[in-house]
Amino acid sequence: MMRTSRRPQKPLDLGDFDLLLPRQVETSLPEARQNLLEEALWAEAHRTAPSAPRSRSRRTVWIALPVAAAVIGGAVIVAPDGSGAPSTDTRPPKAGVTLESGTAKGLSSAVDRISLAAARLPALEPRQDQYIYVESKVTGGWVDRAGGKEKLVVSPLHSRQVWHSPDGLRNFVYEPGHKFMDKNGEDLDLDHSGEVADRGSYNSVKALPTDPDALLARFYGSGRMGDPQADWTAFGEVGQLLEEQIAAPRISAALFKAAARIPGVALVDRATDATGRAGIAITHTGPDSRQEWIFDRNTYQYLGQREVLVKPYRGLEPGAITYETVVVKRAVVDAKKELPDGRTL
Repeated sequence: MMRTSRRPQKPLDLGDFDLLLPRQVETSLPEARQNLLEEALWAEAHRTAPSAPRSRSRRTVWIALPVAAAVIGGAVIVAPDGSGAPSTDTRPPKAGVTLESGTAKGLSSAVDRISLAAARLPALEPRQDQYIYVESKVTGGWVDRAGGKEKLVVSPLHSRQVWHSPDGLRNFVYEPGHKFMDKNGEDLDLDHSGEVADRGSYNSVKALPTDPDALLARFYGSGRMGDPQADWTAFGEVGQLLEEQIAAPRISAALFKAAARIPGVALVDRATDATGRAGIAITHTGPDSRQEWIFDRNTYQYLGQREVLVKPYRGLEPGAITYETVVVKRAVVDAKKELPDGRTL
């Protein structure tokens, strides 16, 4: 992950940022690679803007793209006016979700149960010549500007599979439902360790401290606990570790305990993941949206995440779901494109 400054910043004008993105007519990069580059640049601008929710078109967690910035945060893809839009699919995000009120009551005991469930999971420990495999189902958003009006469009729930080497240098993503990615998958290898994002590999996650206070110090960086933007960013960074990485059970347990100490974190007694499974949620609300980590009500194991608008945004009303992900499987395999059952993609 690229470390971004947490000093107070003037909010970026995201409506104009796409003017800074390189256009395909000005580069010899393949189309799929160029689109990923544009996505990365937009994502970094969007991620550092305090006033915008983190809608995503895909998750690039723990993969540093071969550009100047490595991106973990979500991306909003802006299609140019007229031709060149990634799809004619303009279905709106899910709407009409009633946001259950969160409370601090019961949060501590719930996090204790979640931490205990995480600590009891079998440890996955890849060798340095192996790969971390994560299969998930995801949705994500891009901005349609057809007709001169911006409208957030969210893709249908679709499958995503990733392979990461423990050092973070060798990566492969297969997400045929992604609007810009090669339908046969994308190699996202890096040339040297200097390109691996901060805390962005299995090796670096394995080295994280298990003391919650020490973890919070890392996630806040120069930010101050109690500052709304710093709190939102810290919670989001912990959440990103839950999606496309594996961590030692003791580190996973520490992460949940650390997150519970972030101001504004609350427990929601009723939540539903993208596949309809009921659970509880640990949440944090930012300027425009609420991040929710969803856990099984009985086993307290992690199910997935979603982000829900709490204020109108790009023509959408509060309650619209702009991003969802559900983890289907995590495993250790011997090669890119190898599946946990031994078959090859």
